[in-house]
Amino acid sequence: MLQIVEDYVVRTDRGRDMLKAIAAAIAKLFKTSVGALRWAEDLVFSPFRAIFGSGGAAMPRPDFEPGMTSSELLDEFEAARRQAAVHDLNRDGISTVMRYAKALPDARPTMDLSSLNPDVRVTLLSMDEAELRALEQSGIGAVRKFVAGEDHGVFGVPVVGSVKESTEKHELSAEEKWKIRSIMLKSEGASSEFKLAL
Repeated sequence: MLQIVEDYVVRTDRGRDMLKAIAAAIAKLFKTSVGALRWAEDLVFSPFRAIFGSGGAAMPRPDFEPGMTSSELLDEFEAARRQAAVHDLNRDGISTVMRYAKALPDARPTMDLSSLNPDVRVTLLSMDEAELRALEQSGIGAVRKFVAGEDHGVFGVPVVGSVKESTEKHELSAEEKWKIRSIMLKSEGASSEFKLAL
């Protein structure tokens, strides 16, 4: 029995020694990895420490004195805004045409088109929704050519001079006059000339 107890003690001592050796190896590995991590950190941050200092003390803030007061800055901003607004003046009528093309159909009759050339006005007023949509989606260059009466290259949008020719007054024939007179008299209801006898 004594032999069994001695074997057990020897085995447990060996097991303890083995566990101590494993724990020591793990601790050494951990210390080595922490040291390697610190070395890598020093390697990465050393250029920044050289430029910005060691990091122990706060860096002094740069000294800055603005050259103008806040009211002067606002005045300069307002002047720049007014200068930018000058470019949006409607000297060519481009922005009016763009607003008219983008407007809803109910809002178009209330828009002021007085800054436009009469030919451009007639053309805009004679255009349908598809033509206005095509004009709206075209670029500023095409709208500028449209206002100038040049060939703009936008499919489906008439050139400014072409509408004027079709809307000019022409002499009505006798048949057209008769149709207009009959429509007017029917709408008044004052005449029974055109009623069919039943």
